[in-house]
Amino acid sequence: MTAPHDSCTLLVVDACPDTQARILEHVQGRGFSTITAPDPASALATIDLTAPDIVITDLFLPDGGGLALTKALRARHEPCPVIVMGTGEGQTAVVHALRAGAVDYLPKPVAEEELAHALQRARHLLPADLADTPGVRRSEYRLTIDSNPAHIPGIVSWLVKTTASTLPETRRLHLRGTLQELLYNAIEHGNLEIYYHEKQRAIAEDRYDALVEQRLKLARLNDRSVVVHVLYDKTAKTLRYRIADEGAGFKWRSMLSRTQDACRSEDVNGRGIYLAKSLFPDLTYNDRGNEVTITVPLE
Repeated sequence: MTAPHDSCTLLVVDACPDTQARILEHVQGRGFSTITAPDPASALATIDLTAPDIVITDLFLPDGGGLALTKALRARHEPCPVIVMGTGEGQTAVVHALRAGAVDYLPKPVAEEELAHALQRARHLLPADLADTPGVRRSEYRLTIDSNPAHIPGIVSWLVKTTASTLPETRRLHLRGTLQELLYNAIEHGNLEIYYHEKQRAIAEDRYDALVEQRLKLARLNDRSVVVHVLYDKTAKTLRYRIADEGAGFKWRSMLSRTQDACRSEDVNGRGIYLAKSLFPDLTYNDRGNEVTITVPLE
């Protein structure tokens, strides 16, 4: 994870452009990469894509949006400190926000010195990177997740933020895309037995969610899970991700042997795996085809 002296990504959630501009000005030169969102829905989508280190949000967004966002982040178990801000009124709401998981409160308009102190305190709440922790040679994570595809973006965001935050930005994006592809394959194709053309038809007819819900109600499918195992090896300087589902597997050898030239329409369902293999050449499957492993060099 990001150590206190490293560059951090800060997400500012506020509908007011003047407040966004003020905060951007205040943090300039303080080691922050800053992104903005006008509302909680945009913020959650941004969080799934960028996994910010710290979130600062207006508490008094419409419909209690600031408090809802704070609760949503805590429910995701993301190690992401949230700072709320607002006018001097509504102290009860501030207390509720702090109890819901916010780590600090700033009055508006936000003063530069108060913001700097709040951000410094939030930075010290961020876990240090394992690579910088003396004595740690290996670390393992094991997640058992359900078969609802809607949960994948949040899970991938947590995985990348928790296990791969020190990778270069481009490499993190590649890893994020690959993990999403492999998890969708494991859940949709493996556990829920939704095949490519069936999925495409459902999307075209705007009934994908209904298809997923239908499969999740089937007794033989609804208890299936996916296990994600992550191994950090400081000596080997690698991260290894292994994803295993409870499906029947698939013929991965023929898929990986296809050409990487422009694919025919019937071969499109293998393109995601091809891209993953191109980005992470050590990608391998077990014989059955229901367990995939990628290895990420840390140098």
